[in-house]
Amino acid sequence: MATQEILKENVKGAPMVLQNIIFPALQSVIPEDLYFRALNEKVELFRAAPETLSFHAGGRAAFDTYFNGITIERWRELCAIENLNLTLEGNGKFIVRFGLNQLALPHRWLFEQTVELKEGTPVSLELPFWAGLERGLLYMWVQALEDGYLRGGNVSTTQRPVRDARMAIVITHFNRKPHLLPALQKLEAGLNSAPQWKDRVQVIVVDNSQNVTPDEAGSALVIPNRNLGGAGGFTRGLLYAKDHGFTHCLFMDDDASCDFEAVCRAYMLLSYSTEDRAAIVGSQLRETVPWQLHEAGARFVKGRWIARKHMLDMRNVHHLLLAEMDDSAANYGGWWFFAFPISAVRHFPYPFFVRGDDAEFSLQNKFPLVTMNGICSMAEDFSVKESPMTRYLGLRATMVLMMLNGEEKSKPYLDVFLVWFRGVLFSYNYASAKALIMAMKHVMEGPEFFVRNMDMANVRAQLGALTPSEKMVPYDLKDIEVLHHHHHDGRIRRLARLVTLNGTLLPAVLMRDDVRFQFKDFNAAFRDIFRFKHVLYYHEATRTGYVATQNRKLFFELWKEGLALCAKFARAMPALQQAYVKVLPNMTTEDFWRHVYKNELTTEKENS
Repeated sequence: MATQEILKENVKGAPMVLQNIIFPALQSVIPEDLYFRALNEKVELFRAAPETLSFHAGGRAAFDTYFNGITIERWRELCAIENLNLTLEGNGKFIVRFGLNQLALPHRWLFEQTVELKEGTPVSLELPFWAGLERGLLYMWVQALEDGYLRGGNVSTTQRPVRDARMAIVITHFNRKPHLLPALQKLEAGLNSAPQWKDRVQVIVVDNSQNVTPDEAGSALVIPNRNLGGAGGFTRGLLYAKDHGFTHCLFMDDDASCDFEAVCRAYMLLSYSTEDRAAIVGSQLRETVPWQLHEAGARFVKGRWIARKHMLDMRNVHHLLLAEMDDSAANYGGWWFFAFPISAVRHFPYPFFVRGDDAEFSLQNKFPLVTMNGICSMAEDFSVKESPMTRYLGLRATMVLMMLNGEEKSKPYLDVFLVWFRGVLFSYNYASAKALIMAMKHVMEGPEFFVRNMDMANVRAQLGALTPSEKMVPYDLKDIEVLHHHHHDGRIRRLARLVTLNGTLLPAVLMRDDVRFQFKDFNAAFRDIFRFKHVLYYHEATRTGYVATQNRKLFFELWKEGLALCAKFARAMPALQQAYVKVLPNMTTEDFWRHVYKNELTTEKENS
């Protein structure tokens, strides 16, 4: 359903909506059981607007779900909400119960009441048990006593917010209009759903491609910008927000692949948070498996990028509880959805262009990071996007982040490089191997490299020359004979793969000239491509792919160059790490970025 009014005027006693009960729209690919669970066949969802959950008499549904469950810790511990009310909209007579799920404790029923709904007349219930709760998943359960329907509702409080937030939604765009424009329309519709949003939230598009017109942007503000990547684009938006009186920023991907309700909930968490510096990290669901969590916040530890709560099933109540556990706390949040108070920004982004800028922003500023079920976006798997360009950017960021965050010994750096390097070589992705070597060389040029190459123009040209051999292009499987079977790895076979560098040292007569099929991923499954000269990397959803072919001569040339580079890096490491740490404060100041954008900011001020 369209998000309902989440903000009322600050009149004493008026309810403040913390989260709405929502249903999936017609075109949503997210399963219905992330919104509600039909407990018998007498419940049916009609997805066409206004989304309606229809009940025959005796129909039962539970809302212990990803989008409609209530995470007690966030509203009680973080926000200190002392009272809670439920409002329902629909028609018919229902039994309404509230239940509580907690890890390692039995399920409990807390409340039951019969309500009679009439179209156009919402019914509100006080939840007297709320003050006694501390943690767990609170949820609503309903049973229809007659034919009827629910159109939604909300959970609210009469408690006043800690602060009156004014939030800038900053979107950095570069040549993705087919994704951006529908996203802007969705955000505009959400903002228009309640007039109270008008003075509190503004959408700002930092247009690095300088091709979005005001008419296309609708009510969003467009800032034409030099292409300095995500780091530059989001920083330009942050500067605008700071200069124009906003209290908070929400950095968001240009496809805005989230329900507007996620924006509403993030805003309310920031408005009520008792932690002044708290930042809200949007989780990420997988686009191809939309019930599966890719991450709920993440950790960068000694060169490892660790997705928290990876692969949890958001249809499963136990997994919903695990997703909200505060174990292995996140130390950074991705900029696909990252909301934070501007006053908490002590360090501006590092000029990475893209990749690593979001991680260093969190690591330097040390925001207390908060996730909550239901605040999320959807994204394509990172493995599908992997290319020479992304590998270059990823390794470069990893090396620099390790330096900036205190890794002084050379071995951890070389371990990371060799794992990445070996993976692409054994996968026959030699262009990617060249890109990784390039990344190491550029890191070894020191922090001045990032200042000289803020627009990455020369680097992108060099990487562009490598990319064609690994470019995903339309591929018809009927045009090629491929082998799909999976190989079991016995002890002897594993030993043979080890001593022959996964077949690289085998005589040509023992190699197969067939094409081995592999779904596109970060690397091949080495045991599956053993003894195959050719590998087809394929992405079924887009029907694109490319064929990689073993080249022994190139393998050993690159391997030799990579090992020589490792030796050189080890010798340079102590001084290199000190150089990065020394200039870090100056490269992440507000003044640094105001100097970068001096001309643009001057023009902006003159035109305002």
